[in-house]
Amino acid sequence: MKTILTLSGLDPSGGAGLHADIKTAKAIGLYPASIVTSLTVQNTCELKTVVPVDTEILRKQIEAVLEDIKIDCIKIGLISSVEVAKVVAEEIVKLDAPKVLDPVIFAGSGGKIGSVEGYRMLLKFVDVVTPNLTEARSLISAESVKNTFEEAKDIALKINEKYGCNVVITGGELGGKDVVCENDSIYAVTAEFSPVNIHGTGCVYSTALACYLGLGNSLENAVRKARIFVLESVKKALRPGNCFPVVNP
Repeated sequence: MKTILTLSGLDPSGGAGLHADIKTAKAIGLYPASIVTSLTVQNTCELKTVVPVDTEILRKQIEAVLEDIKIDCIKIGLISSVEVAKVVAEEIVKLDAPKVLDPVIFAGSGGKIGSVEGYRMLLKFVDVVTPNLTEARSLISAESVKNTFEEAKDIALKINEKYGCNVVITGGELGGKDVVCENDSIYAVTAEFSPVNIHGTGCVYSTALACYLGLGNSLENAVRKARIFVLESVKKALRPGNCFPVVNP
């Protein structure tokens, strides 16, 4: 069994972050090793507080896993400070495995949650970044808000050119059309789309993408499989609380 290393925040309501990573990896057939980068205070209605994990504890978590377990792919989620980003960058650069970065900048229920500067720092160390269009704009400080394929294409190319990583702008704001920039080449992956705000979809998508890359798929095949996996997880969404439904891998 292959192993995915996930570095994400803890969502105590169980819908996103580490919980979503673990459920996704297990469903696809990988063993999840999970590092806590941040503690959040949230439920299905709102995000209240985000607290970065102490950087020394974070480094020791990663070192303990890496000295013991072979890692086949990596997914990085919530990075809530530049200091956390520095530790993650220093540790993951040692690993020869596909690395997927999910820039969790804004909470689905509203409010800023992640560090834009921290994510910009990590872009140079990963293979693929999976922002939605709003997050992609933040990564390059884009001011245009058109919600069009052409805007997403332009932003994806700029991120790729500046940081060297492949880009998947997920299609929640584009009617379900993912925009992929792979080695300067742009293409779209379109799937059935649900307009309902489902908590945790970004976490599931990026983890699924990392898993499929770790299993040896090309980026295009991994993107298509990850999109199908999210769609099925959305169709099975649960409503454990009073507000947003949560994705169900």
